[in-house]
Amino acid sequence: MGEIRTKPTPLVEHNLDVGRFVFYPNFIVGEFNEGEYVTFESAIVPIQLAIEIYGNDKPIVYISHRLHSYAIDPVGYKEVYDLFPNFEGFAIVATNKRRRMLAHLERLFIKKPIKVFSELDNAMFWAEEIIEKSR
Repeated sequence: MGEIRTKPTPLVEHNLDVGRFVFYPNFIVGEFNEGEYVTFESAIVPIQLAIEIYGNDKPIVYISHRLHSYAIDPVGYKEVYDLFPNFEGFAIVATNKRRRMLAHLERLFIKKPIKVFSELDNAMFWAEEIIEKSR
């Protein structure tokens, strides 16, 4: 018989100018707004919230839930990792085939485990597995 998985309960949710961020015990689900240009600067507030919630040493996975169309400056990934080194993995959830293809290019800039999903639940389960392995 297969293992029954339950979805984790969020700790807190923040609706910011750039998008919505839901903080769970072991991962963050971020949903940037339609048309946003995501840079290191636009990620500062969510990162500061993550530091307040998790501290500087709790391992975390970031899940980018790509519900909307927006642009990303991938050069900022290094600055994000420097500011918040807790990231153990990065998941991208996109139902749109073109967005999933673009997400694969981001692997060139991310030096942590990264995986692309078409469903949020699968990304959440993967995030939990990454955190388990890091312990």
